[in-house]
Amino acid sequence: MSLSHDCKSPPRSRRPLLHNAGNPLLIDVRATRGRQADVIAQLEQLMAANRDRPVHMPEICAATGVSERTLRLFCKKHLGMAPVRYLWLRRMQLARAALMRADPATATVTDIATGHGFWELGRFSVAYRTLFGESPSESLRRPLSDPA
Repeated sequence: MSLSHDCKSPPRSRRPLLHNAGNPLLIDVRATRGRQADVIAQLEQLMAANRDRPVHMPEICAATGVSERTLRLFCKKHLGMAPVRYLWLRRMQLARAALMRADPATATVTDIATGHGFWELGRFSVAYRTLFGESPSESLRRPLSDPA
């Protein structure tokens, strides 16, 4: 018997660990990528439908039909962050857009912040300044033509 590889299959070191095509543990990578994209799309829809309030993990999991662990993995892979962080950042963006569109004579930072689900106004203001480099009231007072 020769030590060279006469058979057509690759040497063991080059085979995938789960080599058996009939193995139920093998996952179709293309189907997984499609599922991940579907879950992220559902997350986007959930965000659009709930712009004015925080959405918590159990609700997100129920809406997307995946476990918390799976949701975290998909979001980390596609968005680079946890789903709750992503939703929070989206709400901050929406609050900023609302502040910049609002009429400072009739709108208040409090109304806009609470309208986007931010109830701790001091924390909102600090986080807003950290993200956008200005206070919410500065954004509210900024003329529409000044994009910053």
